[in-house]
Amino acid sequence: MRAMTLASASSYDEVPYESYPVIGTHPDRLSTLARLMGIETPALEACRVLELGCAAGGNLIPMALELPGAQFTGVDLSAAQIAAGKTIVETLHLENVRLIAGDVMDIGDDFGQFDYIIAHGLYSWVPNATQQKILEICKRHMAPNGVAYVGYNTLPGWRMRGSVRDLMRYHALTFPEPDRRMAQARAMLDFLARGVPEENNAYAKLLQSELDPLRQAPDYYILHEYLADINEPLYFSQFVERAYAHGLQYLADAEFATMLALRFPPQVAASLRAIPDPVRQEQMMDFLSNRAFRQTLLMHLDQPVDRAITPERLKGFWVASSASPGRANPNLAEGISEKFCTHAGACMTTQRALTKAALVVLAARWPLAVAFPELLAAAYSRLNPLAGKPPQAEDAELLGRELLQCYAGAVVELHACPSPFSIEPGAQPMASPLARLQAERGARVSTLHHESIVVPDAIRALLRFLDGTRTLEDISASIKAAGSSAPGKLAEAAALRSAIDQIARNALIVRA
Repeated sequence: MRAMTLASASSYDEVPYESYPVIGTHPDRLSTLARLMGIETPALEACRVLELGCAAGGNLIPMALELPGAQFTGVDLSAAQIAAGKTIVETLHLENVRLIAGDVMDIGDDFGQFDYIIAHGLYSWVPNATQQKILEICKRHMAPNGVAYVGYNTLPGWRMRGSVRDLMRYHALTFPEPDRRMAQARAMLDFLARGVPEENNAYAKLLQSELDPLRQAPDYYILHEYLADINEPLYFSQFVERAYAHGLQYLADAEFATMLALRFPPQVAASLRAIPDPVRQEQMMDFLSNRAFRQTLLMHLDQPVDRAITPERLKGFWVASSASPGRANPNLAEGISEKFCTHAGACMTTQRALTKAALVVLAARWPLAVAFPELLAAAYSRLNPLAGKPPQAEDAELLGRELLQCYAGAVVELHACPSPFSIEPGAQPMASPLARLQAERGARVSTLHHESIVVPDAIRALLRFLDGTRTLEDISASIKAAGSSAPGKLAEAAALRSAIDQIARNALIVRA
């Protein structure tokens, strides 16, 4: 088993797995879900976070920037990736990140205790002994009210992908040269796509739905996901049983909307809700949706979990939403239906005046999160501009209940802390130092919303001037001085301001 682990490390040294923020792993997300279920988690401002299989720190380093008072530790077997991550940490002068080149099997009792433990791209790709060690670490090194995140490939969705993987390995691994092996793996995908007639063929349609995105995937993904020696998917219920054996219990999924039956037809949803055990209920939903990947949150077995989520619990949260109304001027009157849809396509229709007003407020401030009391006051004021009294308890109850429905449908986000970014650039805008560094190297940058985006060349060139020391006029002068390599049109005041506003709306401006 040790030899297999070392071989895996070598492949990651040779072809690094590009690591970027994974929003579901953020302590803010983990804390939010735990608090919704009645658990008072450690304060995010000073929390301790451990990531197993951290690669080059692409997920951990942005967290360290967003939460400067917290402490972050990452462990990965690939010395090359750890070295690359340390270079970024040193360049950014981060003192709250520790990256360690080592085997998780060597983590002992003296390693310390953590409030949040993350294992995103590790569990399915390591031997069984290492899988057991991951759960053991979660048990031994997690604070009493901490939360652990484990991501893994799951069945039944990975059955079809497993067949594709088996065929790719069967053919490509006969070629010893890495470049030729990768080329043959891609050739096999094309062979599969052409080889199964689609007409009146359900199998072909299912196969094609798997092949289309895979043919566009980068080489490092295919190498480590489909050609690696180990990739063990398992049923959700099996994983929960393993966790239970280590003194851990299932808390939630990192994507709250996937836990709910409302995404299925009414009759099916009613049958699912009748299943009293949440684990059996979610396992049944996995069968219905052919789910292939899970982001499971775990807690200690003795921690009480209250799944009866009440509107009262929203009062300590911040709310964000990109949902905009279907009409330019929505009718906010009570009883008139209006439809709101997010950038990702999640939609809800409501007749509630207060809910409509709140969503309008949130759309104007997206991606910034608004504290629930502030959102309630702003929505109430929009509906009652001349009212001489603040919103009442029943208003808070109504809005809380409606926002929970929005959250269940992935229409709003809930956060356990304020946004670490600003949508107002200010007189001397300062872009995320990590994004500025990344923009010098490529088009993909990490946002302060803990996501990664691809920015156009003009924005890449502009980002380096947003260091918090320059006014709009200074930035314009710097662009002109940079000559032909700079985005010339952005030297004009109106275009420059518009571009900086766009950068702010992508959660790239540091909060003052």
